[in-house]
Formats: sequence, C-alpha cells, structure tokens
Amino acid sequence: MRIIEGKENIISGFSTYLQDESKLSFGDVKYLAFPENEGDVCEFLKFCRDKNMPVTISNGKTGVVGGAVPVSGALMSLEKFNKIFGVKKSIGEYRVRLESGVSLDQFYKFLENENFSGEKYFYPVDVTESTAKIGGTVSTNASGERSFKYGPTRNWVRSLRVVLSDGNVLSIERGKIFANGYDLEIKLPDGSIKKIKIPQYKMPSVKNAAGYYAKKNMDLIDLFIGSEGTLGVITEVELALTKKPENIMTLLAFFPQEQNAMNFFFECKQMLTSAVVFEYFDKGAFELLRPKMADLPPDKNAAIFFEIEYTDDNLGNTMLAIEELLKKNNSSMDNTWGGFEKKEIEKIRQIRHSIPETINETLARTKQKYPAIHKISADIAVPAENFLEMISYYKSKLEPMKLQNTIFGHIGENHLHMNILPRNNEEFLKAKELHLDFAAKAVLLGGTVSAEHGIGKIKHQYLEVMYGKKGLKQMAEVKKVLDPKGILNRGNIFNEEYLNA
Repeated sequence: MRIIEGKENIISGFSTYLQDESKLSFGDVKYLAFPENEGDVCEFLKFCRDKNMPVTISNGKTGVVGGAVPVSGALMSLEKFNKIFGVKKSIGEYRVRLESGVSLDQFYKFLENENFSGEKYFYPVDVTESTAKIGGTVSTNASGERSFKYGPTRNWVRSLRVVLSDGNVLSIERGKIFANGYDLEIKLPDGSIKKIKIPQYKMPSVKNAAGYYAKKNMDLIDLFIGSEGTLGVITEVELALTKKPENIMTLLAFFPQEQNAMNFFFECKQMLTSAVVFEYFDKGAFELLRPKMADLPPDKNAAIFFEIEYTDDNLGNTMLAIEELLKKNNSSMDNTWGGFEKKEIEKIRQIRHSIPETINETLARTKQKYPAIHKISADIAVPAENFLEMISYYKSKLEPMKLQNTIFGHIGENHLHMNILPRNNEEFLKAKELHLDFAAKAVLLGGTVSAEHGIGKIKHQYLEVMYGKKGLKQMAEVKKVLDPKGILNRGNIFNEEYLNA
C-alpha cells in the first residue's frame, strides 16, 4: 500500500485527489493512502483510529456535495479496487460481483462483451458522469436518467462487502438480515454484536438520497446504501442486471417556450407507456450551451429529451402520435433531433451531459476570483401533484433577483436540478439563502432536499430542514454504534456536533 505523508507533498503531487465536482475547498490533510486490498483498508483504518484521525474515502471524485473532500486528517483512495470478478446467474437473474473502484464506463464495456446465452443484458443505472465509481454510486444511492423506469442504485444491489472502522469486515446479502421493528442487531466476525436503533423519521415517498435509509423491519443492506461512507468502507458490490431493450429510439424535441415543453411532457408521459427516460432543459440551459454548441436552434428556449422502447410493429403509430403532440405544442419533427443508431444517440445524450459540465466550468472560472464560491444546486424532488407548484416557486424567487440559473433534469420523476451560478460573493450569499428557502418549500410539499446527489458536507442545513435536529441525532446514534470514534467520512451528512452530543 502506497502512503503519501505530509500536506505539502500531497498538494504538490496529488492535489486532484483533494477535490470533487463541488469545488469545495479542502482542509489540513496529513496522509493519502492507496490501498490495494481489504487487508490494506483494515490496516489504514486501524492506523487512523489509533490516532483518532478522520479518514475521508475517495473514489471517482465525481460527487457534487463535497463528500470526497477531506476536512482534515487522512484521505484513502479506492482507485485500485478495480476488478470485475464475473457474471453468475442467481435466483433467476444475472449478477456481477465487482470491486468498488470499478467505473461505470468500465462496467458497461465489460457487459457489452459478455454473451448471456445469445441475449443482451445491461446495468440500467446511468448517472450523468460515467467515470463515477460503483462504490460511490452505492454510497449515494445514485440514479440518473433511466431511473424513471428502472429506479435508483438501491434497486439493483444484491450484496456488499463493507469494512467497519474497527477492521471488522461485513459480508451482507440482501434478504438475510432484517430489523425487528426498529431494532437491528449485527453479529460481527469477531463475535461481538452491534445493536442499532433505526431512526424513526418518515422518509418521503419520492426518489430520495437524503440521510440514512430508515424503515420499520428494514433490510440491513439498505442501511449502508446511501450512507455516504459514514458507516463503513464498501469494497465489493454484487449488482443485478436486466434484459436490454431490443430497440431504443432517442429524441430531443425543441420548443419556443418552456410552457410548451412542459405541456408536451405531461401529455407524452400519459401516452408513451414504453418511455425509459424523460429529461427537461430550460432557457437557462440553452444560454449556457449555445456558446459551445453552434447547431442548437437559435429560436428555441426549452427542450424535452426522451427515450422510448419500440417494436417494428408499433414504430409507425408511435411516431405519428408523437408528431401530433409536437404540433399541438408549437413544435414539429423538423424541430426534433432523433436517433436510432449508437452514434446518433450519443450525440443527443451529449447535450444532457454537457449541461453539468458547463456549469462546473463556469463556476471554476468564477472561483478563481472568488474562492469561497461553490455550486448551489437544489437536488429536489416532490410528489407529482405538487411538481408545478415547486417549479412556479423557483421562478417567483429567481426572476426578481436576476441570478444566472438553469433548471433541468429528471422531469419524469418530478425531479429537476435548480442550479444558481453566482457571479460574486454577494450573489453567492443570496443563492445560499434561496436554496434554504427552496428546501423548506420542498419539505412542505412532501418532497426531499436531495433526490440523488446525497448530502455530503454542503447540504447539512437542508437535511435538518427535512428531518429536524431529532432526526439528525438519530442518524448520529447509528454512526456511533458502527463507527464509535467517528473517523469515517466525518462531516458527511451531519455536522460533527451531533457526534459529540
């Protein structure tokens, strides 16, 4: 195991390990470790525990909430955990066991070259950044575009290997260990027993990645999924696959007004039962993209990106129905990019991926002049019946302040990303206040303050709005049982003050 010691040595040669896409500033880091196996992880955790030193777990560094940014102590990168152990069939489904440092790109390529008795299977979770690592997606219960049909990472995790801060290694299979009501007991390999009180707050009934998963009689594995590395270090994951659709058509429909796009989506969602993806882009997204994408229609201010499964028999009728809806909402097939082939599909999907990339590039330039600035992104989802009210609330607050912003993302799940791009420190403070206001509104509407990105170190306030101090204290009590010294990913999900209470 390679260990780099000393802040100056780490900054001079390994500074990229100290940040993620949040652009949050890092703290005083003394050690950077590159374990190659579980034994190395156990050894380094023991080293940190004996020194009562926080250790931040880093993987793909693609997170946007500062989860992989160290506040102090040590950083442990899992990049060498990059093995795929192979495919097996279990309980009527194909599964793949792989290490947590495998990237989604690597995983997808592996599956493309596998032969499943002449059929095609795939892993349907497709977060925006395909360089994200499997362990990170499990730690945040990541989702992505196709979660409209397939759901988040949690739905596909069948087993985990997790190293606790005391060096015990848990091998957890879904469906094997359940809580008795809100009481959960874990027998460790060393023979000791950990007794956990499951938090009793009520999670919202929407797509959610905010805080610890908590339900009566819950499965143990769900406690670790979405726990953002605060309870243990995930080293191996077993994921289920699903049959790949035979035919997928990708479309990007452009509209003159945002309301046209919204109306098209609501009607399309009712009609297209075979839809896999629905994504929305507002005027702000177009303003960001136009300088780098000259072929975007100059007179259009909104778009809907969608993918549908089709058969040769129903393709003609499906296209006719879509064309009618486009005309009804001031668009047409002439104002729609379509693709059947991989190259065409990738061109269309690149627009979706370019939006967060452009936001990050813009913020990085601003941060050079105003170092305290970081991304202000509301990762909010609300119940379908309250979706339009949430969008209207965003606009009523943003427009009078004239802050640069964009609202885009997973409209199919009533989950749009509201991003504010502050141009100076004054705007940054206003944006932070607005985000807190938006979080409170989302909770009032029965929604979540984080649908897919997690809480990290940036969104503590919003989680407190959602669950209150009592809920955060209950989470902290869970962490104290599994990580008594509180060394793992300290500062993620809740502030240290809850560990000292």
